[in-house]
Amino acid sequence: MWKKERGEMTKVKDSVKRDIVVNAPIERVWEALTRAEHLNRWYTKEAEIDFQVGGRGRMNHGWGAASDGIFTEIVPMKRFVLQSADGDFTTITSLEESENGILVSIEYQASFLGEMDPASKENMLFGTTQFLENLKSVYETGADKRASFWQAWIGIVHTTEEHGNGTKVVKVKEGSSASAAGIQPDDTIKTIDGEKVTGHESFERLINQKSPDAPITLTIDRENKEKQVICPVEAYPVSY
Repeated sequence: MWKKERGEMTKVKDSVKRDIVVNAPIERVWEALTRAEHLNRWYTKEAEIDFQVGGRGRMNHGWGAASDGIFTEIVPMKRFVLQSADGDFTTITSLEESENGILVSIEYQASFLGEMDPASKENMLFGTTQFLENLKSVYETGADKRASFWQAWIGIVHTTEEHGNGTKVVKVKEGSSASAAGIQPDDTIKTIDGEKVTGHESFERLINQKSPDAPITLTIDRENKEKQVICPVEAYPVSY
């Protein structure tokens, strides 16, 4: 989408958001989100934070992912905005006191979000959800769950089936266990070892509970015909 500003056409940013309630004092949650040593407890592998307007935030998230931006707005104990160097990707983090704790919201704004393929967008949001769940875990129980993230896969790119009846295979990595098992693009995976798959996130959570090299049984729908496929699980190709 485009809009006209001062005689010029500019692309409108789309947005997506995830949130969670953390039962902890707002001061502790604010520190968890804004100080490098606290970010390293639940989110980043390594962070460098100059937390002031105009300051830089560099974050190594692990698994080969990193981000770098400039803080453009800070409202203490309420919200802050981190913008990429090119200005096109904006992360807005906000806090709000609720009945059960602090509601933490992370919103992404970018002109390309509306053009992202569904599998990539779901993967990004699933990652955000996992880290927010870890924020809650660390600050409520002291348990850091990152060691259990992204341990296993079968070598597919996939996206939630439009009616929520499984996850649809978009791409199969050459040489992967999924390829060897005969899984094909457009197959819909409906169950893993008899457990129902309701979409992208459901599949990722179920597959990550499996041990690498263990065989699993997938129920797939191919051209409206169900079949079962035995497929070994592989170790995730990028380590933390």
